[in-house]
Amino acid sequence: MHHSRLLRRLLRKGRCQFWRRNQKAAILQLPLDILVLITDNLALHDKFLLSHTCKALRQVLLQEWDIELPQLSFEHQIGFWVGLAYTLPSRWVCLKCCKLHPIDTSDVPAAFMLIKYGAVRTVPCSLESSRGIEVEQYSVQHYHIQLALKLSRLGNVYQQYLAALMQTFTHTRTKYSLTPPLTEFYAAEPRIINRRFILREEWKISNNTNTALPLFPDQLGCSIPVCPHMRITMGGLVGSRNWKESSINVIVHWCNIMSPHEGSILLKEVTLLEDSIELAYESPGQWIFNSCLHCSTDLAVMISTDERKATIRAWHDFGIEGSPLDASWKAHVRDENRANWLYVGPYVDYTHGSIRELWSEHVSHGTGTSHAKLRSIFTKLIDGWSEV
Repeated sequence: MHHSRLLRRLLRKGRCQFWRRNQKAAILQLPLDILVLITDNLALHDKFLLSHTCKALRQVLLQEWDIELPQLSFEHQIGFWVGLAYTLPSRWVCLKCCKLHPIDTSDVPAAFMLIKYGAVRTVPCSLESSRGIEVEQYSVQHYHIQLALKLSRLGNVYQQYLAALMQTFTHTRTKYSLTPPLTEFYAAEPRIINRRFILREEWKISNNTNTALPLFPDQLGCSIPVCPHMRITMGGLVGSRNWKESSINVIVHWCNIMSPHEGSILLKEVTLLEDSIELAYESPGQWIFNSCLHCSTDLAVMISTDERKATIRAWHDFGIEGSPLDASWKAHVRDENRANWLYVGPYVDYTHGSIRELWSEHVSHGTGTSHAKLRSIFTKLIDGWSEV
């Protein structure tokens, strides 16, 4: 309706003659009414870009951007800026201020914690929207992923920055306060596969003595955050499971937020990592595979045959270029605004094991003496329902 009125106004004011005089580009050779029908079907960011190509198209679109953009909902404003950023190599979309920020080539996942707390510079708008995992000073933000995907797609700009974004990160430390001392190794390796951002993480806990003692003692004091839904929260396996169980009991019996049946199912979901490690102890030297129900994350665990080394690997699929409001991205991010930390969000529909297999087709991730798979997670949950 808006463009129909505009077309009539253009014709009445004689701008049709101006149009005919400027038909140099192929698109300008179209009849004005046909061009208006085409532009009516464009996304708002495409209209914005088209209106800045020449005076003739500016006359066709004739939109007051300073007035129209603030009137959009937050979601539509983010969508507008995401559309613009797709074409701009040096800009990324900020979820907090709903604007575009310029690239800072010092801002990479390995330096994010220094940047966040001001050691290097202040993050624009004090942005804190990580994937929910910040391990050993390594944290992948949505804009890191989007810049990497975009620069990989373009292939001719900021390639050194792209290499820095995609650099493998490793960190090793030894906890001498424990008996025996345990060495903790962490590695994060990002890859772009089929235009998707895939991240493989690895944790190794090693006992370098000749005595086989627990690799996950209660006093370990570190978190293994595979994803927001699968993590060891209190160090040891028993302590982590007990803390989650007691927290759910409080929610069920004191807060009345969920039923005992729902609490039992939730406990099974949030202890998948503990279950996987315990099964790996039952089959030393074998990989135990599992997957998250609430984000696109595959998991593998192996305990060495001498039980002095534990290896945990996770493969995350952060998807294709898109908005920080996309459900596929938000599934990887813990919602810090929720008082209930056990809120796990909706189920995610993807083929469990497919991310690990996709990675394996491109990069070898090591071998074990043999492999074992958990029963289907959904079968496990159904079994759990029948036991309640």
